[in-house]
Amino acid sequence: MKQQNGTPVALAGPLSISEKADDIIKNHVLLSSASGLFLSSGLDIAAVTGIQYRMVRKLAELHEVPFEAQEVRTVLSALSFSTIARLFSSGASSLLNPNERFGSWSEGLTNAAVMGFFTGAVGKVYGLHFEQGGTLDNLDLDHFIRYAREQVEKGELNLTSIFSFSSRIWQSI
Repeated sequence: MKQQNGTPVALAGPLSISEKADDIIKNHVLLSSASGLFLSSGLDIAAVTGIQYRMVRKLAELHEVPFEAQEVRTVLSALSFSTIARLFSSGASSLLNPNERFGSWSEGLTNAAVMGFFTGAVGKVYGLHFEQGGTLDNLDLDHFIRYAREQVEKGELNLTSIFSFSSRIWQSI
């Protein structure tokens, strides 16, 4: 046993690949949420694009999936997902705060939640794809959408699992 702040703490064994992937996704969800909260429209898209690109690269490295040949495709996919998340966030802000009584904080919180959610969903789909032996070569945008739909139908990817994952992230900080 190891001591932490004077309290005995059990040493955990090595993390599984799935646990390491969840840690990678968790860290990038937090970064995306922060970008959505603090950056203005446009800058948040650029930041989240970079964050998602980095997340996919780290997941690929973890699963020993070749990455270099697909960097441009990964950037374009991340840009697409970030833009979709921003558009969704704008729509959600309008629905949730039609009178703008709560000001920019409400919009910022909505944007942070949506950017984090989309980054988590993207990370989970890539992680599941790599875990099952997939590569970046066989995951284009159409295939990504089909793959995500299949994972939803199988119950691997659903709002409950994503919200549960997000909840664990926020509880850990």
